[in-house]
Amino acid sequence: MKLRNLTFAILAVIFSNSAMAAGSATVHLNGGSFIQSGSVLNTSAPGVDIVKVVYDLGAHADGIAIWEINSSTGTHSNFLVGNHYSTETWSGLSVGSSNSFNFSGLDIDLIQTVTPPSVTGSILGGPSSLANASVSVFFSDNSWGSADLVQQSWQADQNLLISAVPEPETYAMLLAGLGLVGFMARRRKEKGI
Repeated sequence: MKLRNLTFAILAVIFSNSAMAAGSATVHLNGGSFIQSGSVLNTSAPGVDIVKVVYDLGAHADGIAIWEINSSTGTHSNFLVGNHYSTETWSGLSVGSSNSFNFSGLDIDLIQTVTPPSVTGSILGGPSSLANASVSVFFSDNSWGSADLVQQSWQADQNLLISAVPEPETYAMLLAGLGLVGFMARRRKEKGI
């Protein structure tokens, strides 16, 4: 009887702990250049890899940054006009815990006007060029997290801390584990153990 109770308790702990596992990362963006670069450090527990990174400049708007296709190694999307786009995605990654993914070659320009679409390579006034930007990181445990850029100008280095949010199935596992713990506690109380 005690062995069965111990087995249930161990299963409950396993379900709860695996449900709470989620990825985390630190993103460093290098400023001071029209060619953006950076790194994503996997700060997750061992066994949780980074599988995808998305750097998104957000909604097109006057005075907002946009990239021109240059030498970046990701997939370009969310185009405004010609070779100018707002979303860079690196997928198919396998970046283990304590390792970094590095990127470069993001040739930054600015949207002068959305209508009609007009892009300039010069610096427009005000520090709001990255006001709509964010970085999202996706992990092998199906968790993901996103963070808005801290500095609104690409001319300053910055660090983003990303803590992932587990998928709904992960919460279901957590609830199952907690349910097992509650069930075992109730049984022990009923039996006066």
